[in-house]
Amino acid sequence: MPTHRSGSFRHLASACWIALAGLMSGCALPTGILKSRWAMDDADYAVKYADGAPKGDVPGKIKQAMDARFLKGASGLFVSGGYTYRPESDNSLLSVDVGAESYLTSYLTGRASLMGMGSEDDWFTGVDAGLRLQTPSRLAPFVGGGVYAGAAHETVDASGDGIDNDDDGWIDEYREEKERFSGAFAAIYPEVGAHFWWTPQIRLTSYGRYMIATEGRDADDWMLGIGLAVFSKR
Repeated sequence: MPTHRSGSFRHLASACWIALAGLMSGCALPTGILKSRWAMDDADYAVKYADGAPKGDVPGKIKQAMDARFLKGASGLFVSGGYTYRPESDNSLLSVDVGAESYLTSYLTGRASLMGMGSEDDWFTGVDAGLRLQTPSRLAPFVGGGVYAGAAHETVDASGDGIDNDDDGWIDEYREEKERFSGAFAAIYPEVGAHFWWTPQIRLTSYGRYMIATEGRDADDWMLGIGLAVFSKR
């Protein structure tokens, strides 16, 4: 039987897809992904590599194919989705994350987002923030850390409270449920991952995190995720 919680999570997932479509709209895919001068759409990169490395200059070709230092000062929006494994629970969580990220330097980013994590039995909504240290390259491994703080909710029986909790026109029907606040939740985490620049504006990301919960080690989680971001520079 579907619960109000699972419906809420479906709404959040739908919002994630809408945000993804918005990020992708108007962003052209690369026409020459194997070309060494991959970021000529960026003004700074285009000036730096206007002439390009000579045909026989292999190190020069590799340098311009990898160089992403021009991203210093770029900022943008991202959307990501993840899977959280909970060793001490029978239920894993799915997550959606929508936020903003900025390149403080060519190798350091800061980000903040709204995140929801949920399953049929657990539901958390909150804010997430962190830093990532990465190589200033097109394929960019990174290490980072962050903090998540949110509120936990649970679904309980509501078949005897005299309220139409599911707005279906019936009061206290069999197996009626309601959602209620069940406490705060917070975690800090280290993470590792990698970025890949599909174009000079579109970045793909994969990451893994170990969520260290304030409630103790029994509440710790492992999270794996992928994301897409669109950046621009002023």
